[in-house]
Amino acid sequence: MSAANAGARRRAPRRPVSASVLRERVAAVLDALPERDRLVLSLRFVDGLSALEAAGALRASAREVEERTVAVLRGLAAVIGGRRALRRVA
Repeated sequence: MSAANAGARRRAPRRPVSASVLRERVAAVLDALPERDRLVLSLRFVDGLSALEAAGALRASAREVEERTVAVLRGLAAVIGGRRALRRVA
């Protein structure tokens, strides 16, 4: 098998995931999060607060808010299928 064929084989397309399946997966992940992590995401992405503003509301450091945001989003991306799935929904 040539290198080109091996590369193509490894990059076989995934089956598309429907929006309803993605919503179910996201809801399940959000439900499983600790309350503080859900609050961080809500303040950042629903209420549109910056990390600094969310930190003030939570009485936490902006760094903690940023770290929690990144950690939760990485976990969410892993569960729903990575960056490609996030781009398809956005």
